[in-house]
Amino acid sequence: MNKIFTIALNTYKEAVRNKIFYIIAVFALVLLAFSLVLATLALGEDDRIIKHVGLSAISIFGLLMATFVGVNLVYEELDKRTIYTIVASGVRRYEFLVGKFLGLFLTVVANVLLMSVLLCLLIMVWPDSSITATLILAVYLFLFEMLVVSALAILFSSFSTPVLSAVLTFMCWVIGHMSEDLLEWSKRLYEQGATAFSGMLKFIYYLLPNLEVFNLKNQVIYQEDIGHVFHHLFLYPLYAIFYSGILLIIAIVSFARRDFK
Repeated sequence: MNKIFTIALNTYKEAVRNKIFYIIAVFALVLLAFSLVLATLALGEDDRIIKHVGLSAISIFGLLMATFVGVNLVYEELDKRTIYTIVASGVRRYEFLVGKFLGLFLTVVANVLLMSVLLCLLIMVWPDSSITATLILAVYLFLFEMLVVSALAILFSSFSTPVLSAVLTFMCWVIGHMSEDLLEWSKRLYEQGATAFSGMLKFIYYLLPNLEVFNLKNQVIYQEDIGHVFHHLFLYPLYAIFYSGILLIIAIVSFARRDFK
């Protein structure tokens, strides 16, 4: 475990020093500040605009952070051939991969929490705007969504190039937020007799993660009912942890068979 935590901490430090981290962070901060400009132009909708733009910025830039930092973690070690030194020092391949994953997730958490704190500060200083429990819950669930996205990035980077890994991660994220639509399309196609295509859509639905369960943006903005609080506090996070664990196991098996030459 010490080796895993050491790799995770080093990964976090390297990611923080990476230019991509600062570029994404700066753009996120600019977007959060821009929400104040939009709020001044919207009569009576300033609270909704600040929260909408703020949560969107956290979501988009959190995704970019997890994807572009994650897909390069394994590749850079292989490209610079530092993986030979790491393995020769007694670090097993699964320890290396798990450490990279934890370091990536720690980086994403730091980025998301920083943006969330700034968003809360903007809301606190803005008249007629307040921090709600649903807003805090939305950020809480988004961290678990990023847990799954980080695991996807590590999985694809264990056997592919950074560009292809980024594309695959982004595609999984998009489809993951369309899970309910996929199931609905599957039912309609089945009723129309297209059983083969319907079965394929249903297979994709069960194969890829349902990331929409972590999305409470509309509930925050329009003050809608979130449903069962137990699901959001415990069930969905457990789902994210379980799914990420499966992805890591697959990544470990794939990485163990990879030839470093």
